[in-house]
Amino acid sequence: MKAILLGFAALALGAQGIPPPDHPQFVWQGQVEGTVILRLAGKRLAVQVAEGAPVEQQKFHFSDTLPQSRQDARLEVLEGRGYVHIVDQPNLENNYTLAVAIEDRQPGSSSYSLALYWDTSNNRFESNARTDRVSWSGRVDASAVVSCRERTCVSSAEQGEPVAGERFAFSRPLPARDVDVRLEYPDGRGEIRLIEQPRRRNNYTARVAIRDPQPGSGEYSFVLVWDRMGSKDRKKDPQDAGPIAEAPARGLEWSGTVSGRVRVTVEGGASFTELLQGASVKGEHAEILRTLPQRSDLAPRIRKLRGRGNVSIVELPSEKNNYRLVFEIADPGPGADNYDVELEW
Repeated sequence: MKAILLGFAALALGAQGIPPPDHPQFVWQGQVEGTVILRLAGKRLAVQVAEGAPVEQQKFHFSDTLPQSRQDARLEVLEGRGYVHIVDQPNLENNYTLAVAIEDRQPGSSSYSLALYWDTSNNRFESNARTDRVSWSGRVDASAVVSCRERTCVSSAEQGEPVAGERFAFSRPLPARDVDVRLEYPDGRGEIRLIEQPRRRNNYTARVAIRDPQPGSGEYSFVLVWDRMGSKDRKKDPQDAGPIAEAPARGLEWSGTVSGRVRVTVEGGASFTELLQGASVKGEHAEILRTLPQRSDLAPRIRKLRGRGNVSIVELPSEKNNYRLVFEIADPGPGADNYDVELEW
């Protein structure tokens, strides 16, 4: 067991080289006291302390991106005295998030190590270029057109009944610029075609046509993928002599039901929630849209979209705190209230 743990520790610290085919896609270790929920999406990790003390000595490593496809991930517990189990498998309804619970009921803290395995065949479109995508699914009768723009997809039935059970999830908004999207993983008994690319003339909308030739309605799904424009790939606006900088984007979107006071720490591509006072956060969802850079010259801004209490940044990134950004939510009560928070950097 010790040799196995040392091997995974080396992987978690970034061991180089090509791993064997049966290597885990994600490894994690830390000291847990109470109940902790690990939520994975893409290559991002959010840690929620549902009960007990904050996680200490945490280390983790992604070998592969968790794809935006339905998965039956496998969990292997390498070390730990408590109950470790998967509570939510990735699917469209939860924005392809994998959730693992660690429940340590004994006094004091204990060391835990775990590995997760999932199917990486859907990552074939990921190359050296950074990509974003939108996943869509629904039931189509006869024919329909799905129009996707910014963060929304809208379907219109050309023949037959309206589209039912429509769901979609964006990794990042479809940009307001000319971009070439690719149709990936079309699934359904009929025909799925990309019929229109996002362009200025159509208000930067991608359109997909679905034709279902059989009686009744059928289940359909697809993924649209596009390359993200980085700072090194900035293009010239034909109507402007200067370069177009990458559009400012939100760094973190956070929501949850708070009763008391909580602290959220952002470090790199992960966020950690710590309960300071009151009841545990319920319905928490944290999505990191942009990795927090290791810089001390940032001027982050926080915006409260919903909630009756105070939301404020209490710690700015610096070399002393390992470039962490920390904010707190203080709810005055009585009872709990729902909060939506955005962070920009």
